[in-house]
Amino acid sequence: MRWRQWVWCAAIAGALIGAAVAFAGDGGFKPAIAAEPRLEVPETNFDFGYAPQDATISHVYWLRNVGTDTLRITDVRPGCGCTKAPLKKKELGPGDSTDVEVIFSTGHYSSHVQKTASIISNAPGQAPPLTFTAHPVSDPDSIGMFSIMPPQLDLDTTRPDSQKKPWEYEVAVKNKSSGPFALKVVSAPDRFIKVDVPKGEIEPGNDEAIRIKIASEAADTLFTKSFTIEASDAAKTRYTFPIKKSMRWGPTPVSGH
Repeated sequence: MRWRQWVWCAAIAGALIGAAVAFAGDGGFKPAIAAEPRLEVPETNFDFGYAPQDATISHVYWLRNVGTDTLRITDVRPGCGCTKAPLKKKELGPGDSTDVEVIFSTGHYSSHVQKTASIISNAPGQAPPLTFTAHPVSDPDSIGMFSIMPPQLDLDTTRPDSQKKPWEYEVAVKNKSSGPFALKVVSAPDRFIKVDVPKGEIEPGNDEAIRIKIASEAADTLFTKSFTIEASDAAKTRYTFPIKKSMRWGPTPVSGH
């Protein structure tokens, strides 16, 4: 009798376990997974290449929330006072993204430098730091591959006569190497500024022009921006060209400082 009761109980227990497994396999009962944010940084390092001293250069990094809960970014904290990283948006819903512009003042640096900005958020794990490298030079003509003239652009000292059309500027690039190379833009502002590099290759000893167009709506805007070009030589030589505007251009220019 006891043996029959034991068999009967075992059969009922087996049936219940089988039903539970089948139910879970059919998409019924599943253990709950806690929602959490997850930070993704598609690009964590940028090389400015050469840049003039006493200038301000910048690059935009993107931050994305690929998790299932709200991502709260407390701060993007640079490692030194020469670097800034202001946040545009501190809360990102699932699938949302924002950009942070890392701004570097080259000051009197005169050799290769590397800087870091740390991301502090509620995402689990340690966020990858935003890093960049640059090589400030006192004389941009000292770059072996090419020379840049002018080495940077101060719009307040080259204020156009008319503010109704896009303002156009030319930057001369001279090939100082023994072979031809092409140029491409690897980083540029997404507002106000359009950069066109020469088509094709620049032959040794030749000069070509980089053309910069500034939209007329920038007349009342203050900014410090830059764009980065890269040559097609083996070293992928880069140069970052600063553009600044620190005055509002009304009938009488007004300083933004």
